[in-house]
Amino acid sequence: MPYQMKKILYTTDLSPAAPKVFQYAIFLANQFDAHVTSMHVLEDMSPDAKFALALHFSDEDAEEMMVKKQKEAEVEMYSRVETLCQATTLSSGECIDPDRLTIKVSRGFPEETILRVSKEMGADIIVMGAHEKGFTHTFLGSVAKRVLRRSKIPVVIVPVTEE
Repeated sequence: MPYQMKKILYTTDLSPAAPKVFQYAIFLANQFDAHVTSMHVLEDMSPDAKFALALHFSDEDAEEMMVKKQKEAEVEMYSRVETLCQATTLSSGECIDPDRLTIKVSRGFPEETILRVSKEMGADIIVMGAHEKGFTHTFLGSVAKRVLRRSKIPVVIVPVTEE
């Protein structure tokens, strides 16, 4: 039986180069008539950052700021999909039917969240970008590199450069 790809998890850092990566996810979705979950992860703060924030803001204010940031990321993601789809047509294979797209903004550590969500949704493949970081990338790694190493499903890594 040929490989069937029905659920694609596309992850984005909302960088300027992210739409290029999204086009790969849309291309795959259109080839396989698959559903795409487009996800951005708001990274959890370190304990030191939480402590510093607590000195200036109440827990309620800090939570309100995170909820606002989450909503802003969602709005940005919808805006990018709209812009991409206005610039292309469905018949070209570069845009997607809105019924086959879910926008999701999660909180957590990116690598862990991506792997957890991919498992929860039963994703068949993960599509993500990897920024060229030069010399430091060799030692520090990246979210894409760690996801690739730990994923139990195929991962498409799209190299992106900041232009």
